[in-house]
Amino acid sequence: MRTLLLLTSPILFAASLHLPGAARAASQAPAPANPPGAAAIEYLADLPELVFLASQAWGELGANVAAHAPGHAGKPLQIAGQTYSRGLGHHASGSLIILLEGQYAAFDAEVGLQPCGDGSVIFRVFVDGRQRFDSGILRETNAAQRVHVQLGGAQELRLEADDAGDGMACDMANWANARLTRASTSARQQPEPAVDVAPFARVVTWDPNRLDGARASRIEEFRAEDLFLESDLAARPDGTYRVPVSTNGLGCIGLQWLNRRALKELALEFPAPGTVPATNAVQVQGWFGESAWQGAWKPLAGELQAADNRLVFRLPPGAGLAQTYKVRWVFPASEQTAVRPPCAFTRSRWQTMRLLVQAEKPARAKGGTLAIYNGELVPEGGRASPRAQTSTGISSQGSRGRSPSQTGLGVLPLDLSRPLHLTIRSSRPSPLHSDPTILQFRLPTGAFGVAVEDLLANDCVYLPDHGIFVTRDPAPITLADYKRKVAGRKTILQQVRELPDQTLAQAMVRTHHDTQREGPVMLSLACDNAKFVVERDGTLRFQTAPEPGSDWFATAGEIHPQFGLGQTAAPERRLDGGWLPIPVITVASEGVLYSERVFVAPCDEPGINPARLNRRSVCVAEFTITNTLSQPAKASLLLNCLAASRPKKAASLSPCADGWHVADDAGPFALAATGAARALEVSAQGGALKLAGTLPAHASVSFPVLLPAQRATPAALPAPARLRADTEAYWKAVLGPAMQVSTPDPLLDNVIRSSQVRCLIAARNEADGARVAPWAAAMSYGPLESEGNSVIRGMDFMGHGEFARRALDFFIHRYNTNGFLTTGYTTFGTAWQLWTLGEHYQLHRDTNWLSRVAPEIQRVADWIIRQTGKTRHPLRPESGLMPPGVLADWNSFAYHFALSAYYCAALREAGNAVAELPAARGSKNGESLLESAAALRADILRAYHWTQSQSPAVPLRNGTWIPHYPSQVHSPGKLGNFFPGQDAGRSWCYDVELGAHQLIPAAVLDSRSREAERMLDHMEDVHFLADGWFDYPATMNERDWFNLGGFSKVQPYYTRNCEIYALRDDVKPFLRSYFNAIASLLNPEVLTFWEHFRHSGAWDKTHETGYFLHQTRTMLVTERGTELWLAPFITSNWLKDGQTLTVSNAPTRFGPVSYRIESHLAAGCIRATIQPPTRQAPDRIILRLRNPDSSPIRSVRVNGKRHSDFDKATGLVRLKPTGQTLGLEVSFRR
Repeated sequence: MRTLLLLTSPILFAASLHLPGAARAASQAPAPANPPGAAAIEYLADLPELVFLASQAWGELGANVAAHAPGHAGKPLQIAGQTYSRGLGHHASGSLIILLEGQYAAFDAEVGLQPCGDGSVIFRVFVDGRQRFDSGILRETNAAQRVHVQLGGAQELRLEADDAGDGMACDMANWANARLTRASTSARQQPEPAVDVAPFARVVTWDPNRLDGARASRIEEFRAEDLFLESDLAARPDGTYRVPVSTNGLGCIGLQWLNRRALKELALEFPAPGTVPATNAVQVQGWFGESAWQGAWKPLAGELQAADNRLVFRLPPGAGLAQTYKVRWVFPASEQTAVRPPCAFTRSRWQTMRLLVQAEKPARAKGGTLAIYNGELVPEGGRASPRAQTSTGISSQGSRGRSPSQTGLGVLPLDLSRPLHLTIRSSRPSPLHSDPTILQFRLPTGAFGVAVEDLLANDCVYLPDHGIFVTRDPAPITLADYKRKVAGRKTILQQVRELPDQTLAQAMVRTHHDTQREGPVMLSLACDNAKFVVERDGTLRFQTAPEPGSDWFATAGEIHPQFGLGQTAAPERRLDGGWLPIPVITVASEGVLYSERVFVAPCDEPGINPARLNRRSVCVAEFTITNTLSQPAKASLLLNCLAASRPKKAASLSPCADGWHVADDAGPFALAATGAARALEVSAQGGALKLAGTLPAHASVSFPVLLPAQRATPAALPAPARLRADTEAYWKAVLGPAMQVSTPDPLLDNVIRSSQVRCLIAARNEADGARVAPWAAAMSYGPLESEGNSVIRGMDFMGHGEFARRALDFFIHRYNTNGFLTTGYTTFGTAWQLWTLGEHYQLHRDTNWLSRVAPEIQRVADWIIRQTGKTRHPLRPESGLMPPGVLADWNSFAYHFALSAYYCAALREAGNAVAELPAARGSKNGESLLESAAALRADILRAYHWTQSQSPAVPLRNGTWIPHYPSQVHSPGKLGNFFPGQDAGRSWCYDVELGAHQLIPAAVLDSRSREAERMLDHMEDVHFLADGWFDYPATMNERDWFNLGGFSKVQPYYTRNCEIYALRDDVKPFLRSYFNAIASLLNPEVLTFWEHFRHSGAWDKTHETGYFLHQTRTMLVTERGTELWLAPFITSNWLKDGQTLTVSNAPTRFGPVSYRIESHLAAGCIRATIQPPTRQAPDRIILRLRNPDSSPIRSVRVNGKRHSDFDKATGLVRLKPTGQTLGLEVSFRR
């Protein structure tokens, strides 16, 4: 998930606001001032402490200037020619959250667009969550619109800039003269008394002398001593806590929450006034940093007072917003020092409301419990105290100091044989997400939460899986009426299963966006270290330095062509042969067609192994100029040759017998063989070579530029036509031993072939080809220990076993002395690498290789087991998991479920492989690894269900709700609420792309479980239709959900939904996701995949390519236990009459398999030929043949004999392999 562009997305305003210099335009709109005696006007640009969050899709928020790129000064605010000295420069899509706390009477501004281009923005204003202003679509030409909104003592103001549904380009949204008018003292609303949130924290202690957190980086092993920086304290029988004392006499006690709290006041009570320490000896500290482990203790800015036997610390509004996971009191203490439970109050607003809880089947609804998190139960006739036991038996204080599952929560036994009426105090909805009130249910059917915020926004929350209905009281709707209301609604997946199969042709029309056509393409021989890059305009870049550094382009040479004399059409680009790595670029200018064809050809003898690595090669750029007119036409081609493109250092040109040598300081590196273009005049000036003249009608000339990959005189090379033929022969030889696929879709066939070529071209080699570095992108990121494994896996499952083995050896060679793997990105790749290694062995059964690497496998597995041992703790939900770490570009340490899940898969797959070795070589070690994998799986599931029990339920499109599927142990809810701003504002996507669904392909969760089904439904209904990164806005996705859904909206191939559909045997959702993901990222000109949408991130991203290849193999061949499935997920469109599908030499765990399917449906049948694997016979071979018109199977013959084992409705034919070729004739009812 590496990216090349960093955006400013949810960030703390005070940290991001940049005050500009005083430069102003000549004509300015005056900023409104305060008339004498009028209420005070305050400008938002002067109030960073009130602005909680500022999110925007591009750049940084400007104070009194327009939005601007990070590190650059903003321009003066302008709207339709008018300049403004005051205001905020924003950019759609985004929002500004202002905390008012009842202090203001009105908000005013003038809104409009900064001059930039063809932008469009909708400005909206929300007061306490209710919309009060909508500008409609504004463009640059529109005059400023005045905004005046009454606040009436409101608590929160949200200013929203929407991109109007057409993308974010030039959507620079100015809130000119944005200002607040203070309310009179009498008009200011007084909020309800605050709820003490300390009961919802753990009461803990820390080493008061340690101010830092974990001391490992993202690529280092997590130290055991840094895992549990705090220690839980248990309350004594009298309710007090003994304060632990350090060796230098400092006591420390504090609170630790799961999420950041926006603190307002803290209190600590001592048993008697005489035991209160002096205020000047007390420190109140907060934890500030990326996570509970990354950060530092810093003094909180505020006022500390002593009152009787209490210390009270208040954070004034002007001090800014203090959000923290942890607070602590540090003061001189003795072994006898004790305190009462700490108190904490936040900036949240509170309300009293009544709720109704009802069981769908009351007669069966006995048992279970209910707890209120971040709230209080109010007894009949009174207000609950957070320190008192209520008449219902719920203690708001609870049993602090116990396990985290009991922290701060009283528990109410449930008897829902009749409706339950509750009065509670809950937090009001807020973008702070500091204290969301959650009803936490534990029932015999499972545990889950219901957010009060959802009850306020919806009629009800109805979870049919648990038979629970929760609503406001009095109820806006009854359970029976609500069920009737939603009876006809369906989830996205339910609708997909009822529709025709998606096709690649439709996806390329409806899903694909032409911006993905941009970007260069890399050329080389397979896994070769000499690389050439061809831009879309024909610019050819190449490496002239013998040892290029990490920045390849810094020392790259360049040949940049300029086609034509006058105006030229936009270049067109395609691959020669449909898939070969031979881009052909054509440009038309005034009747002359210019063509550039570039390829890298082997230029030595092919020998007995033409596909061998490190062959000599030459890059050929063949230029052709054709007069398409019926009359003479002037033609011109200029080749600008640079020895170094970054400093624009011109190459030297010298004539020779065949044309011109192109040289740098080290000598010639290219030959422009212009002797073949004698119809044009050739001249040189500086580093530019010019061909110009008049071409006769329909005449054509061509010549090559030759760049040997290894410096040598290219004069003796064969002609370009021969080199082109040798290039095609070479790539066919490289791909020959692999899986061969021929479908009825020529574009898909070409993408499949080209994708294998792309992975081979992006790779480099070392140790004379013994090891291959699987780069995650052609020219970015390098061989990442994490993303590189998708390249290995995809190529392995497409039959490139030798490539996969050498790439695995590349990483094995880099296992460090501790036993884990990193190439500088994460340590998580250790899991993916070991998992991929285990799968590789199952495909090829190379016991000699496995025996050689088994000691290294064991060393890494031992490291994994040591790490899980570090987290063992009897009271912690994360006990037994891998230590907190990072995934992809996420930099906050966390207990990601996906992380532990793939370490579990690594132990399991490695264990399965090693267990097959003879006892002397480690089979007993394999059994031990399998036991460790099973233990880790159990710990993951326990932690997952613990977190799920505290997480609020989420909605589906059919009107029902389901338990949330959390991504991290300590984040019971949406990650965007727990980590605003993480990974350039993409924290939300880690709930999707690296979220809990990853537990399914890692075989931690059962793919056929209801849990898995619910996850997929919500991902499709909500996440896949949400706003995308750079492209695919939600409004567009909703309008065309079939074609714009089915894939995640940051980096689709990180999301494993397609693989899960395969595990669940869900054909139509598989096909929709498979084709839509291709179309969203494919560059159709050169058949490469982009990393992100709108040609952003890395071009030719082979990490995505590897996943595509694995999905393709799954579509055509897959294993399920001891069964081998053929054509399991092909579209029924491929079985229309006259169509043929051929798959040859597909690797499987049973050995290679081949098959061919021919449709003769006009004659009522489909014929198939299967060559079963011979290494190990599967128990059954299952062939799926879905008739395009849904006709059922009538009869089956196998090798001429009637066969009865088939399912006529689903099109499944079950076969018992006999070691011989199987010939099938499947007849269908007409």
